[in-house]
Amino acid sequence: MSLDKDFFNNFEYKHIEFEGEEFEFPVKYFDFLRMTAFFPASARKLKKYLPSKKLKLVKPFPGISLIFIIAFEYRKLANIEPYNELRIGFPVIFKDKKKKYQGTYVIHLPVSTEDSCAEGIEFWGYPKFVADIIFEETKHTQICSLKHENQEVLSLEIRKLDTKVQYTESNSFTVKGSKLLRTVIKSQALSGVNREKGEAILSLGDHPISKELKLLLLRNESVGHRYDPKVQMILPLAEEEYDL
Repeated sequence: MSLDKDFFNNFEYKHIEFEGEEFEFPVKYFDFLRMTAFFPASARKLKKYLPSKKLKLVKPFPGISLIFIIAFEYRKLANIEPYNELRIGFPVIFKDKKKKYQGTYVIHLPVSTEDSCAEGIEFWGYPKFVADIIFEETKHTQICSLKHENQEVLSLEIRKLDTKVQYTESNSFTVKGSKLLRTVIKSQALSGVNREKGEAILSLGDHPISKELKLLLLRNESVGHRYDPKVQMILPLAEEEYDL
């Protein structure tokens, strides 16, 4: 089974000017690698990162939440140079009087280029900063290393998996100014999922983010991982915004 060739034809597009340049939304990501690992984390310690009372932690077990680390190697995009990205965040549930959504909240989002950093902050309020993000590949594993200001932050190595086509729709929550934004991201991928423990290896350095993760994580043993060697995605502007 192959990816849908008409995937990008299913959306309406508009143009917005930013710093003298015109951007098309949703942004089209034609081809990238995505590798994801999940680790058990202290719900009590993660709770302080919630920016709004409308967001609640997802807790698979009492006192335990999850931290996800997702590395992206964006190889081909529309009107944007290729770049790399690494997301550190956790699953949340949004709830107010009328609506309820499950999604993710990101606490750190390093990227490899200045342009992708500026655009992510301006349009979505993502917590981006520029860092060195390097991908390596062995016969059986995929590796991503993150370095910032000459300090090792982390290295993530996952086992490659057999894949099948998967379509996903997810909610990404960010804060921009005094508003909580909800962005709906849709993708299709050749995706493999593994729920065995310890199949992703996380090594942490001495950077402040490394020390932060050491305090948040209950252990460095993964409780699942995903391997998506080919992904296509559309990233729109926020669909809704709410008061914090």
